[in-house]
Amino acid sequence: MKSKIGKPLGTSRWFDVEQALVTQFSASTLDNDPMHLDPEWAKANTPFGGTVAAGFWTTSMLITMSHDIGFIDAFGESEGGAWYALNYGFNHMRLITPVPVGKRIRAHMGLRDFEDRGDGKFLLTIDVEVEIEGEAKPALVAEWLAMIVRS
Repeated sequence: MKSKIGKPLGTSRWFDVEQALVTQFSASTLDNDPMHLDPEWAKANTPFGGTVAAGFWTTSMLITMSHDIGFIDAFGESEGGAWYALNYGFNHMRLITPVPVGKRIRAHMGLRDFEDRGDGKFLLTIDVEVEIEGEAKPALVAEWLAMIVRS
């Protein structure tokens, strides 16, 4: 992994931002904000023209996007043995542009740093940009931390 520092890890496929997914996320987080749930209200009361995904929904999609890119799986395969990854947080994260329902998003990820923490633990710092199809500015930029643990 050290040889991949400063290099792209990959780009995920496009993911549809569907109202049903945004609604399910809102239900699971007890968020009743009509900006995420009511297209007519959002069209009349926001500058977005309809509902937008919660910023934390976009953030939560990083897990799926990282699996789609496959670099965590590749790490375990290259090192042998059983491995699992834990979300370790962020050094930095900004939600730049709201994501309208009906758009598509994808992530571009690169390896910023790789640190051997001992005892079979490795900390990855991953540069992330979540692109919104057709938009000039990204939805999210972050330095995401993942702890890889040998089981």
